[in-house]
Amino acid sequence: MSDEEYVPGPHRMTVAEKLDHLLRARAGFDGDDKPSYKVLAARIAARSGETFSGAYLWQLHRGERTNPTLRHLRALAAYFEVPVSYFTEDDVARRMIDEGVLAERGLDRAMADAGVSAAYLLGDLAALSPEGKRIAADMIRQLRELEQYARKSPRPSPA
Repeated sequence: MSDEEYVPGPHRMTVAEKLDHLLRARAGFDGDDKPSYKVLAARIAARSGETFSGAYLWQLHRGERTNPTLRHLRALAAYFEVPVSYFTEDDVARRMIDEGVLAERGLDRAMADAGVSAAYLLGDLAALSPEGKRIAADMIRQLRELEQYARKSPRPSPA
Protein backbone atom coordinates (compact mmCIF):
# COMPACT_ATOMS: atom_id res chain seq x y z
CA MET A 1 0.00 0.00 0.00
CA SER A 2 1.28 3.44 -0.91
CA ASP A 3 1.80 6.32 1.50
CA GLU A 4 0.27 8.70 -1.05
CA GLU A 5 -3.05 10.10 0.00
CA TYR A 6 -5.93 9.72 -2.44
CA VAL A 7 -7.04 13.09 -3.78
CA PRO A 8 -10.30 12.89 -5.69
CA GLY A 9 -10.64 14.77 -8.94
CA PRO A 10 -13.38 17.27 -9.63
CA HIS A 11 -16.91 15.91 -9.40
CA ARG A 12 -18.73 15.02 -12.57
CA MET A 13 -20.99 17.84 -13.59
CA THR A 14 -24.59 16.92 -14.21
CA VAL A 15 -26.63 18.09 -17.16
CA ALA A 16 -28.71 20.04 -14.62
CA GLU A 17 -25.63 21.95 -13.39
CA LYS A 18 -24.48 22.72 -16.91
CA LEU A 19 -27.95 23.82 -17.94
CA ASP A 20 -28.21 26.00 -14.84
CA HIS A 21 -25.04 27.88 -15.81
CA LEU A 22 -26.46 28.48 -19.28
CA LEU A 23 -29.82 29.60 -17.99
CA ARG A 24 -28.24 32.08 -15.61
CA ALA A 25 -25.89 33.45 -18.27
CA ARG A 26 -28.31 33.51 -21.18
CA ALA A 27 -31.84 33.69 -19.96
CA GLY A 28 -31.39 35.76 -16.84
CA PHE A 29 -33.03 32.91 -14.95
CA ASP A 30 -32.15 34.34 -11.55
CA GLY A 31 -33.89 37.65 -12.20
CA ASP A 32 -37.50 38.72 -11.85
CA ASP A 33 -38.04 38.85 -15.60
CA LYS A 34 -37.09 35.22 -16.24
CA PRO A 35 -39.08 33.42 -18.89
CA SER A 36 -41.15 30.41 -17.89
CA TYR A 37 -39.91 26.96 -18.84
CA LYS A 38 -42.76 26.78 -21.34
CA VAL A 39 -41.69 30.02 -23.05
CA LEU A 40 -38.04 29.00 -23.00
CA ALA A 41 -38.87 25.57 -24.44
CA ALA A 42 -40.85 27.24 -27.23
CA ARG A 43 -37.87 29.48 -28.01
CA ILE A 44 -35.54 26.47 -28.11
CA ALA A 45 -37.96 24.60 -30.38
CA ALA A 46 -38.35 27.61 -32.69
CA ARG A 47 -34.60 28.02 -33.02
CA SER A 48 -33.68 24.36 -33.38
CA GLY A 49 -36.78 22.82 -34.96
CA GLU A 50 -36.70 20.17 -32.23
CA THR A 51 -39.79 19.62 -30.13
CA PHE A 52 -39.27 20.60 -26.52
CA SER A 53 -41.76 20.86 -23.69
CA GLY A 54 -41.54 23.16 -20.72
CA ALA A 55 -42.02 20.19 -18.40
CA TYR A 56 -39.08 18.34 -19.98
CA LEU A 57 -36.86 21.41 -19.71
CA TRP A 58 -37.89 21.82 -16.07
CA GLN A 59 -37.05 18.15 -15.40
CA LEU A 60 -33.62 18.56 -17.00
CA HIS A 61 -32.94 21.71 -15.00
CA ARG A 62 -34.06 20.10 -11.73
CA GLY A 63 -32.04 16.94 -12.39
CA GLU A 64 -35.10 14.72 -12.60
CA ARG A 65 -34.22 13.76 -16.17
CA THR A 66 -30.55 12.92 -16.42
CA ASN A 67 -30.08 11.30 -19.80
CA PRO A 68 -31.33 13.58 -22.58
CA THR A 69 -31.20 12.40 -26.15
CA LEU A 70 -28.51 13.65 -28.49
CA ARG A 71 -31.13 15.53 -30.51
CA HIS A 72 -32.23 17.40 -27.38
CA LEU A 73 -28.61 18.17 -26.49
CA ARG A 74 -28.10 19.51 -30.01
CA ALA A 75 -31.19 21.68 -29.66
CA LEU A 76 -29.99 23.06 -26.31
CA ALA A 77 -26.50 23.65 -27.71
CA ALA A 78 -27.89 25.50 -30.72
CA TYR A 79 -30.10 27.71 -28.60
CA PHE A 80 -27.42 28.56 -26.04
CA GLU A 81 -24.72 28.85 -28.72
CA VAL A 82 -22.37 26.34 -27.11
CA PRO A 83 -20.86 23.19 -28.58
CA VAL A 84 -22.67 19.92 -27.86
CA SER A 85 -19.50 18.87 -26.07
CA TYR A 86 -20.42 21.42 -23.37
CA PHE A 87 -23.03 18.90 -22.23
CA THR A 88 -21.04 15.73 -22.84
CA GLU A 89 -17.54 16.66 -21.66
CA ASP A 90 -17.00 18.17 -18.24
CA ASP A 91 -13.66 19.72 -19.16
CA VAL A 92 -15.31 21.72 -21.98
CA ALA A 93 -18.09 22.94 -19.67
CA ARG A 94 -15.66 23.82 -16.88
CA ARG A 95 -13.38 25.67 -19.26
CA MET A 96 -16.26 27.73 -20.65
CA ILE A 97 -17.53 28.49 -17.16
CA ASP A 98 -14.10 29.18 -15.64
CA GLU A 99 -12.89 31.32 -18.51
CA GLY A 100 -15.98 33.44 -18.35
CA VAL A 101 -17.14 32.59 -21.86
CA LEU A 102 -20.73 32.41 -20.63
CA ALA A 103 -20.38 35.69 -18.73
CA GLU A 104 -18.95 37.31 -21.85
CA ARG A 105 -21.96 36.20 -23.85
CA GLY A 106 -24.20 37.54 -21.09
CA LEU A 107 -22.45 40.90 -21.36
CA ASP A 108 -22.79 40.86 -25.15
CA ARG A 109 -26.53 40.27 -24.81
CA ALA A 110 -26.97 42.90 -22.12
CA MET A 111 -25.16 45.44 -24.29
CA ALA A 112 -27.23 44.52 -27.34
CA ASP A 113 -30.43 44.74 -25.29
CA ALA A 114 -29.33 48.21 -24.22
CA GLY A 115 -28.76 49.23 -27.84
CA VAL A 116 -25.01 49.58 -27.49
CA SER A 117 -23.07 48.58 -30.58
CA ALA A 118 -20.38 45.93 -30.50
CA ALA A 119 -17.79 48.64 -31.17
CA TYR A 120 -17.98 49.65 -27.51
CA LEU A 121 -17.00 46.11 -26.52
CA LEU A 122 -13.73 46.46 -28.39
CA GLY A 123 -12.52 49.12 -25.98
CA ASP A 124 -12.35 49.08 -22.23
CA LEU A 125 -15.05 46.46 -21.67
CA ALA A 126 -13.29 43.88 -23.83
CA ALA A 127 -10.15 44.29 -21.74
CA LEU A 128 -11.95 43.38 -18.51
CA SER A 129 -11.29 40.08 -16.74
CA PRO A 130 -14.06 37.47 -16.83
CA GLU A 131 -15.10 38.57 -13.33
CA GLY A 132 -15.12 42.21 -14.44
CA LYS A 133 -17.33 41.30 -17.40
CA ARG A 134 -19.71 39.47 -15.07
CA ILE A 135 -19.90 42.53 -12.83
CA ALA A 136 -20.44 44.85 -15.82
CA ALA A 137 -23.24 42.63 -17.14
CA ASP A 138 -24.86 42.57 -13.68
CA MET A 139 -24.62 46.36 -13.46
CA ILE A 140 -26.28 46.76 -16.85
CA ARG A 141 -29.07 44.38 -15.86
CA GLN A 142 -29.58 46.26 -12.59
CA LEU A 143 -29.74 49.60 -14.41
CA ARG A 144 -32.30 48.18 -16.80
CA GLU A 145 -34.37 46.87 -13.86
CA LEU A 146 -34.20 50.26 -12.13
CA GLU A 147 -35.37 51.99 -15.28
CA GLN A 148 -38.21 49.51 -15.73
CA TYR A 149 -39.23 50.04 -12.12
CA ALA A 150 -39.09 53.82 -12.52
CA ARG A 151 -41.35 53.62 -15.59
CA LYS A 152 -43.88 51.46 -13.72
CA SER A 153 -44.06 53.55 -10.53
CA PRO A 154 -46.63 56.29 -10.46
CA ARG A 155 -45.21 59.79 -10.42
CA PRO A 156 -46.45 62.08 -7.66
CA SER A 157 -48.62 64.86 -8.98
CA PRO A 158 -47.34 68.40 -8.50
CA ALA A 159 -48.97 70.16 -5.57
